This record gives sequence, C-alpha cells and structure tokens, in this order.
Amino acid sequence: MARSIPPSLAALVEHLELERKPTVTLEEISRIAEEQGLKTPGRIIAHRLVRLGWLLPTPVRGTWEFAPAERAGAIPDADPLLPLKALLSSSREDLPAALALGSALWIQDLADRSPDRREVALPYGIPVPPALRREYRVLRHTAHLDPVHVGDLPVHRPATILVHLATRPADVRSWLGVLDCLAALTQLSSYDEIATELGGRPKSVHVRLAYLTSGVEPELSSRLGIEPAGKVWFGPRRKLRRHDSIWNVADTVLPYHPSEVRRRP
Repeated sequence: MARSIPPSLAALVEHLELERKPTVTLEEISRIAEEQGLKTPGRIIAHRLVRLGWLLPTPVRGTWEFAPAERAGAIPDADPLLPLKALLSSSREDLPAALALGSALWIQDLADRSPDRREVALPYGIPVPPALRREYRVLRHTAHLDPVHVGDLPVHRPATILVHLATRPADVRSWLGVLDCLAALTQLSSYDEIATELGGRPKSVHVRLAYLTSGVEPELSSRLGIEPAGKVWFGPRRKLRRHDSIWNVADTVLPYHPSEVRRRP
C-alpha cells in the first residue's frame, strides 16, 4: 500500500531515508525537525509518521523502526535484533549490553546457527531493561575488554567468549556447537587479550579455561602461568560425565573431553 508524505514532512522523511538507521528516537526526530526549521513538536511529528506508516512501533518507548520507501508499505523488518538496536539507540546512558555466547559466535561467522532466543550479556549490577528481558535471553558476564562492533551492535570478542565459557559453563545451551567453534575462538584470541579477561577472576576460572582449551591450545596454560588447584567443577554439581586428573576438574556438561576436539570430524 502506497504511503503519502505531507509536504511539510517530506524533507524530514528524506533525511531518514538518507540516514537509513534501523531505528529512530523521539530525540532524533525533534533534532532533525529543529534543524529543518519545523515548529511542530517532535512527538506530534512522530505520531503523524506512525499514522502514515513511515514509523513502526518497537518494544522500546520513544523509539520506532523506520520503514523506507523500498518496502512499499508499513512492513516491519524481520530482524530479531531490532529490539536490541532500539534499546541501544534510546538509552540516555550507554547500556553496556553486548551479544554473547552463541549469538556472538553466529554474528561473527564462527557458528552456522544462532540460538533461537538471542543471547545478550550485561555486567553484574546493571539493571535489566524490561524490553531486553522480554525479547532476549539475558546473561550476566562482566567483560574486561571492549566489545567489537558488527554493524550497529556491540559483540563480545572471542577472548571474552572464551572466558565467559570458563566462568559460567552452565550458561551454554549447546556445548556441541561451541566445541565446534573452539579452535577458531582460540586462534582469534591473543594471549594478552585472554590474560586481560582473566585478570582478577577466581583461580577456578583459570583452571576451567586451561581444561577447556587443552585440546586446541595446549600451550595456553604455560604461557599464562595457569596451574592445577583444588577440585574445580565444570558445570553444576551433579552426576559426573568425567573427571580430568591433570586439572582436577569434575566435568558435568561437556559431551566429550576437550582433548578430542581436533580429532572430531
């Protein structure tokens, strides 16, 4: 269905077409309107553009999806990450959210599939916005490295993912998929980056990481000075799948021993 553009808003819609941002906030609409000399309040302009089909609702109050003319109608994008983009663009203070674990692997082309429910991490102590909790699987992990950006989205670096795996093995939904990516994760992570991510974390995290990477990066433990400690659990304390005598790790989650990763087809 064709959408009309009032002459008074034509320049503003053209501006949005040229910017091609997936989402637009009330503050941005108000700023553009002021720059173009429009006297109409931004909220009224947004209401008109919603009614005309140029702006579409998102789960985030005061943030809309812009539907460009090429869609030939008020057709929403099927992008499952659009709510996250809306949250990040609307946050008055930088929201330190980032794609994590399986979603981070997928968006960086390290995994073939993304989890059905996308995974987003927030540092401990940061309140979870209700819209984020509704749309995504929210995990807690405090990264020490800044995220990389893929498109408009912050994404955990490979070294951050590795240390997250070692910090909370139970956060992983599919260890088979993660183990398939493990060699690539270690190859893309420098020792300095891994050391930065490990800094200040419990000894148990260091030991879990050494155990996890023993089949793909056996020198990591010596390069980073990691040594066995007391008994360390890899996963929830329940029936064992295996016990690793070298690292004294009680593994309850991995489908096979990490030393077999490179031997698997």
